[in-house]
Amino acid sequence: MIILGIYNSHDACATLFDDYRLIAAVALERPSRVKSDGYRWPAEAVSECLGQAGLRPAQIQVVALSRAGYPKSYYHDAAFTFGDVGRGEQRDLFSVLNRRRLQDPERVFDVRRLMSDNGVNPERTFFYNHHAAHAFGTLFHTDWDDALLYTSDGGGDGVYYSARRFIDGKVEDLFGGETDARGIMKKQRRQDSLGLMYYHVTEALGFRPMRHEGKVLGLAAFGEPVYQEELSRFWRLDRDGQIRGRKLTRKIRETIYAIAKKGRREDLAASAQAVLEDLTIDSLSHIYEHASSRNLGLSGGVFANVKLTQRIAESFPFKEIFVCPAMSDQGEAEGGALEYLLERDGLQTWLSKRERWADLYLGRDYMNEADAIFEGGGAHRVGSSDVADTVSKLIVDGGIVGTYLGRCEYGPRALGARSIMACAIDRTINDTLNNRLDRTEFMPFAPVVREERVQDVFELPASLHYTARFMTVTCDVKPEWRDKIPAVVHVDGTARPQIVRRVDNPVYYGILEAYERATGIPVLINTSFNVHEEPIVNHPREALKALASERVDFVVTDRSVWAMPTKSQ
Repeated sequence: MIILGIYNSHDACATLFDDYRLIAAVALERPSRVKSDGYRWPAEAVSECLGQAGLRPAQIQVVALSRAGYPKSYYHDAAFTFGDVGRGEQRDLFSVLNRRRLQDPERVFDVRRLMSDNGVNPERTFFYNHHAAHAFGTLFHTDWDDALLYTSDGGGDGVYYSARRFIDGKVEDLFGGETDARGIMKKQRRQDSLGLMYYHVTEALGFRPMRHEGKVLGLAAFGEPVYQEELSRFWRLDRDGQIRGRKLTRKIRETIYAIAKKGRREDLAASAQAVLEDLTIDSLSHIYEHASSRNLGLSGGVFANVKLTQRIAESFPFKEIFVCPAMSDQGEAEGGALEYLLERDGLQTWLSKRERWADLYLGRDYMNEADAIFEGGGAHRVGSSDVADTVSKLIVDGGIVGTYLGRCEYGPRALGARSIMACAIDRTINDTLNNRLDRTEFMPFAPVVREERVQDVFELPASLHYTARFMTVTCDVKPEWRDKIPAVVHVDGTARPQIVRRVDNPVYYGILEAYERATGIPVLINTSFNVHEEPIVNHPREALKALASERVDFVVTDRSVWAMPTKSQ
């Protein structure tokens, strides 16, 4: 059965399944080339997924849809009795349903016309729950028989947090499930959300919210949490572990802006980070006390905060902690399709189909075109037929190399398919890269290391090895290595490593291996292959453009290393 998963709010995305086999997963921004593209049907992402599968839209049998915003024109005339509001001409489907106390979207919404207008005619449409999609999209990629599933974000389907316990082959909603979302007495509200708190801090510091929260995290290490107590007063914990806002969002935002005007931005960032860490850990402590579990699954945009995950790992004795690699709403389309399969087949069958991630290379495969596009664009091959050895030598000589290796990554992290690699032994490389990529970053670049060498360089507990393959957590760098690889070590002595295995990306792994043979250093820089405010490279033409405009010195494909004529051979 061919199942299309759709998410149409910010960070819109599409996924395509053949039953439980995930064929492709693509964020809309990659093919559209508009950063964080969304608030519409992700047509270009759907096309990428179908192109990868060699399928036509008519072959889609099920479409899994969010209950986010849709154009007002798709709603029946009676849908807005209660004056529902939304983003421009968008109206939030969940809000419309909830205000009218309805379960069935087709009572207020013309889903068949939506399908027809976008060229599909499925046998069934299915509307998924936002936080359940986050949670089940995490659980599916584990082999656990006992886990706590915790989600936290800026909000979806009327929920900002959820907790579920998975044990004895059953999943129990602790809070934030569909019943709570539709309830009155325990309904969560915007002021409860620490994700929105971080949003307002990002905005108050002059950055773009829902995009530059990582810059706030980077700044935090340079400041002191002098405003933590003042900010913490806005929240309390319920007995079940839910975080509750004491004041309206407007008051919280006003206070954050007032602090930003009077204080150092580094101190506001540090204070917001401390509030996020401490309250999240307190919430998890309350839950863990009454529903202890051996493993922890985390998802939602809040868990893009890699330092938070490190703090959680240091605070609890979990056997394994796994952050969904597409932790933001880029993961909704996949989680929503999995939620459909769960409803269709039941939990026991669904659990039997689970599979841990091998890799995240789930974009469209353009490799058959890549070398011809580089050659046709005026690039020439350099080095020997051993591309890993060639790249290693180029990096030793100070070269900056973009990777175009197979299908692009699913989720927000570059993981070797669309990365930029450089040496980590000189911190000045950070300024060089930032200048060439038009970036202004406060954090160092991330390191990539072979699986066999990670324990030699990093203080990374075994509980985090799986999630560290996808760059979703920080850890301490061993003291003896901090001065050897300063370009990837933050001011607080931490780094966000990617662990790579040979089986996942042989060329990427081989470059690390060859570089260590040449230098004795097992670590290289891995930063995303994109210019500031542009999405990560998707098509070979975009990699060629980066090469021609000297964003990188070289580009490596599976078979060749490419340079422009101005670069020596």
